[in-house]
Amino acid sequence: MKLNIFSKEKRQTLPPWSGLLALLVVLMAIMAVLEPGFVSQSNINNIIRAAAMPCVLGIGMTFAILTAGLDLSVGSVVAYSGVLLAVTAKVMPSYTAVGATFVIVTLTVGGLNGALIGKWNLNPFVVTLGALGIFRGIAYVVTNGATQVVETGKLIKVLGDGNVGPVPGPLIVAVVLWIVAGYVLRYTYFGRDVYAVGGNEYAAQLAGINTRKVKIVVYIISGACAALGGIMQVGRLESAAPTAGAGLELAVVAGVLLGGTRLSGGVGTITGTIIGIFFLKVVSNALTILGVNSYWQDIVTGALLVAAVLFDRIRLEISNRTAQRKES
Repeated sequence: MKLNIFSKEKRQTLPPWSGLLALLVVLMAIMAVLEPGFVSQSNINNIIRAAAMPCVLGIGMTFAILTAGLDLSVGSVVAYSGVLLAVTAKVMPSYTAVGATFVIVTLTVGGLNGALIGKWNLNPFVVTLGALGIFRGIAYVVTNGATQVVETGKLIKVLGDGNVGPVPGPLIVAVVLWIVAGYVLRYTYFGRDVYAVGGNEYAAQLAGINTRKVKIVVYIISGACAALGGIMQVGRLESAAPTAGAGLELAVVAGVLLGGTRLSGGVGTITGTIIGIFFLKVVSNALTILGVNSYWQDIVTGALLVAAVLFDRIRLEISNRTAQRKES
């Protein structure tokens, strides 16, 4: 008797991001045939370095979306933290400047968004959209619209574009956060509370979960990830610009949703987010190698974002119909 490894029971255990992972493997295989240089060590290294910072932002975004929220400020916060690092690096050692920037940005951005959304129960879309304008504006005011050259120390360089032995520093940062965030969501009470709030906030309150506190912490986490992303960006470019991270929130949200995190909250994983963002970077790199105009990359990212939301909607309807059949 033949064993059907794709039985109904087996398919139900596959994670939501498994299909995207298979598509990513197929895409890379096709590109390897069309353009052998795509799988060269230098190009794979470029993809990894380009994906690391958005992955860091995506990890924070995942926490926000899991609570049925959203953080549209991450792109602006990348610019804000970069400019702040450029200012602090002129008056203090690079290690201290990195620490000061991280703490200040986390408290100002995460604290503001968290308090308004968690404590005052304001709409996450409106709050973070406002924060997008505020912190981008601060970056422009401080720099007067000019790019600031930053004398990056060893730490900043390693975080953004350096190596630790043969391993890219940005990859280490992304992997460490991936492991820590994945553990928090899967094995801690806080992680379970995050899923509970996104699944049904009213039920979570009845179960004794402090939903306001959960939301505040979630947006502080997102702010911290964005702060770290801004520091990594400075290390990669050796400069800080008020235009840095413009439009980045679109790619990050698209990657999170492509990875299987549900926009309505309560469903998603950090692993799915990493795969989703890496998929977008591979697509972008493939289009560049094939000579496609860079303007088309934004069109593709937007189309994939809509497709991810549509697919999630279809999957939810199928799941509901299946549940109704079982009940009847």
